[in-house]
Amino acid sequence: GEFVAIMGPSGSGKSTAVNMVGCLDIPTRGEVLLKGRNIARMSESHLAQIRGKMIGFIFQTFNLIGTLSAKENVMLPMVFQNVPYPKREQQAIRLLNQVGLGERMEHRPSELSGGQQQRVAIARALANEPEVILADEP
Repeated sequence: GEFVAIMGPSGSGKSTAVNMVGCLDIPTRGEVLLKGRNIARMSESHLAQIRGKMIGFIFQTFNLIGTLSAKENVMLPMVFQNVPYPKREQQAIRLLNQVGLGERMEHRPSELSGGQQQRVAIARALANEPEVILADEP
């Protein structure tokens, strides 16, 4: 794989760039091409498919669902890809074990440390085996 880092001072547009590359935002000027296609010309439905299948997100604030367990948070992206429950659960357990949270998978985000929440977010980003992972600091 390849790693790319975008660095710059606070307020310079790093998160905005990541959001555009991730098809969360559409540029008001210029173009963002994904596999040679301009994302501004894609339907919201198509952009949602791309986000769900091709891109895994690790957000700055993790964006975990507070009422769901760590395992359920990791399973959630797979729900939107119509992955059968047994496979979702198996994948979530595997990923949480990989990030060292096998013993904490039934805990809610409020019961986890910041570092543990970050690892849940990483596992969630990997859930659908995306082609690209976009991580917005830290």
